[in-house]
Amino acid sequence: MCWWPRRYAADVTDPLPPVEPLDARRATDMDEASSLIDAVFRLERAVTRIGNARLRPWGMTLSSYTALRILARQPHLTLAQLARRCYARPQTMTRMVTQLESRGLVERSAHPESERALSLRVTDEGLAALREMGVEVLKVSDTLNSLLDREAIAATDRQLRQAAQVVEKEVKEMGQTAG
Repeated sequence: MCWWPRRYAADVTDPLPPVEPLDARRATDMDEASSLIDAVFRLERAVTRIGNARLRPWGMTLSSYTALRILARQPHLTLAQLARRCYARPQTMTRMVTQLESRGLVERSAHPESERALSLRVTDEGLAALREMGVEVLKVSDTLNSLLDREAIAATDRQLRQAAQVVEKEVKEMGQTAG
């Protein structure tokens, strides 16, 4: 049995609505950028669902796997640094790290550069789990690689990152904090 409602799963595979030229639209209609934003959110949700499903045998989510992977590459991050790198709220990251720690995948210790901060590190058990889970997570990438060639993926990645920087700059200029 699916862990999400069947109707919702069917909606995710429905084609995106067509986009009309700018001058033919009403103010409430989708323009090309809005359609792209919708597609990005839809892809993010779909990747999260398939990633979570692939990681279920380890009792992990894609978010916790990502945090573990980042820590493996950058040991001695603080909780706040890890939260920023994972685009998560500090409270969410605290819960996630506590769960990873209770499973023996992460450990906390005194930070080498700060008296007050705690340093996070992936344990040997965590590294072994990452290697096992990595095989399943790469299957998600394989799905995208079967659809787009390397150059198309690189170009899309570059354009989406540039778009994110422009929007983040606008948020900063508006005097708001992202999150």
